[in-house]
Amino acid sequence: MSILYVVATPIGNLNDLSPRVREALSEADLIAAEDTRVAMKLLNHLGLSKPTVSCHRHNEESRSDSLVGRMLAEDLTVALTCDAGTPAISDPGQVLVDAAWRSGIEVRPVCGPSATVTALSAAGFDAREFAFYGFLPREKKALCEKLQSIRETGIPVAVAYESPHRVVRLVEAVCQTLPGCRLAVCCDLSKLYEKIYRGPCEAVLDALRENPNVEKGEYCLVIDLSPLPPVEKKAETPAADVAMLRAILNGADLDAAEEAAREAGCPRNDIYRAKVRIRDLFEDKG
Repeated sequence: MSILYVVATPIGNLNDLSPRVREALSEADLIAAEDTRVAMKLLNHLGLSKPTVSCHRHNEESRSDSLVGRMLAEDLTVALTCDAGTPAISDPGQVLVDAAWRSGIEVRPVCGPSATVTALSAAGFDAREFAFYGFLPREKKALCEKLQSIRETGIPVAVAYESPHRVVRLVEAVCQTLPGCRLAVCCDLSKLYEKIYRGPCEAVLDALRENPNVEKGEYCLVIDLSPLPPVEKKAETPAADVAMLRAILNGADLDAAEEAAREAGCPRNDIYRAKVRIRDLFEDKG
């Protein structure tokens, strides 16, 4: 019977390897790896020799169905790995896992280190409810809009990944869009030069700017939104049709209803289309 193991691998420290990871890789006939070179280093560390095939973001769409077909035809057990952490979580693998499910192949997760959970555990924020966003937009306008939408969800803690070359710009955007929030910016978790910056976002930004090696390592950010005041809910603008019909029911003619919709803040084009629909409706009734 074919099996797909989804194998979480260490995010930096090979001492985090579990006996179950070794067992899953030992049982596998084939390793589907984000980077076969990284997978070979892991296999060599465990004293294992296994054939590997690449399954990364640029080829998993085309490769997954053929790999699943091979698993079924040859009754293969495959271990899916990414470079670090858990496959399919802001890393390649979801397409292959989905293809395995659709083909009736048993999927077995092999849990292991996660940068997200590791960062949350060290941040000290109340993360009974949190949201994970992976990599945020690069362009500043889109990034600030995304950060604002994150705040508007009402979820108190958010987690994101960032590359070392953009981490300062991300924290600058956080300070600009979410002033007063707290941050835990984690660099190279579990590795030799692990570093965690924690505190008010402005203080964390200063610490990052002072670090001459800030553009080295991999970053995971935890944003604590709980210190911020609740977002004021915007009053909903009634749809033009509703605003105009409400006015007509109160005795207004079509022109007065149009003015009422305008005063309610309805867009001009919506008002025009609503006026046409309502006029046609009354003409049909006449």
